[in-house]
Amino acid sequence: MTDLEVFVRLSTTLTGLSEGDLPAAVEQRDATGAPVKLAELYLQRLRAAFPVEVGELLATWRGVQLDPDAGARLSERLSASDAGGLRLRIAARQLIKIWFLSTIDDPSAALSKEGISAAQLAGDLGQFQHGAIWKLIGAPAQGYSNFPHGYWAEKPQRR
Repeated sequence: MTDLEVFVRLSTTLTGLSEGDLPAAVEQRDATGAPVKLAELYLQRLRAAFPVEVGELLATWRGVQLDPDAGARLSERLSASDAGGLRLRIAARQLIKIWFLSTIDDPSAALSKEGISAAQLAGDLGQFQHGAIWKLIGAPAQGYSNFPHGYWAEKPQRR
């Protein structure tokens, strides 16, 4: 299994979303104009910002994914009170944040003892609009909409 496949499967476990609910296959264009899947962009962003933590999280998932209760095995590793457990929690937090909000913590900012940063790094607008949160709450992405001017005056329809 490729790292990208492992990343998407791990993402479904950590986010609770199905593979169909993750915008993993949404394509964007890179600087050369070539199409790139959002899952690839997200994995690249996470690896660039948190290389050690993301590497350890992917390796941990590879080690437990075939277990009959892989989620429980992963949870045990994430719950470890040692430095390794903290690194896994940092990576898991970033993975969840990137799928729901298209943001990650700024790795150059100071982290709290829980591994959380108050500074955020956002993806581009093309990533922001595909955040899983918008579909879950039944609303268009803030600051981005294909709806006509004034759509916000009407109560949103539940999907």
